[in-house]
Amino acid sequence: MGEWLAVAAVAFGVGLSGALSPGPLTILAMREGARRGWVAGPFATAGHAVAEGVTIVLLALGLSRYVGSDSLTTTGISLVGGLVLLWMAWTTARSVPTASLAKRVAQVAADDAPSAPRRDRSFGAFRAVALLGIAVSVANPYWLIWWATVGTKLTVDSLHIGWSGPLAVFLGHIVSDLLWLTFVATLVGSGSRWLGDRAYRGLLGACAAFLLVLGVLFVASGARSVLGG
Repeated sequence: MGEWLAVAAVAFGVGLSGALSPGPLTILAMREGARRGWVAGPFATAGHAVAEGVTIVLLALGLSRYVGSDSLTTTGISLVGGLVLLWMAWTTARSVPTASLAKRVAQVAADDAPSAPRRDRSFGAFRAVALLGIAVSVANPYWLIWWATVGTKLTVDSLHIGWSGPLAVFLGHIVSDLLWLTFVATLVGSGSRWLGDRAYRGLLGACAAFLLVLGVLFVASGARSVLGG
């Protein structure tokens, strides 16, 4: 159980680090939050979870044969995944001084709130937002690059505890998305400003440090495989 929780915690941290930098999914939750309130967060997360779940299953089935080996594939995954994490750390850290969640929330609320009936929480609304969640996920080049590198590495590493490992990766990642998307949807829907820019920048800075450490560990793992070979 300890190893399972550790895998889920790492997936949660990496997922939150990506979610905090506003991308298409966060903008979707904000836009729909202006129309439907806090439920837009879970609605968008449900669609995202479908895309994530299918991806993790395919990765686990396709890469399980490499677990425990010193193959060139796993070494490459470690090195490339580590470099992507280091790039994420750098871009996140660079955005800290000027990051403003409050401005983004105000902009989205002003632009989109009047354009649709408010507080529609029907099954039709759930289906519409969930489908958009799938679409913006798989159409996002950043998401595709992330799963081809970092997500693959996390999934491969998780298999050392069996098939429950990919489940831990999935749950850790999705919980981070659920919490963040629900939070920003609530912010827009209620008009509140619960997270000031100072706190938001602090969170981004902590995430940048986390990504830096994890990236170094990934690269070190790949380098050990190369040197050991």
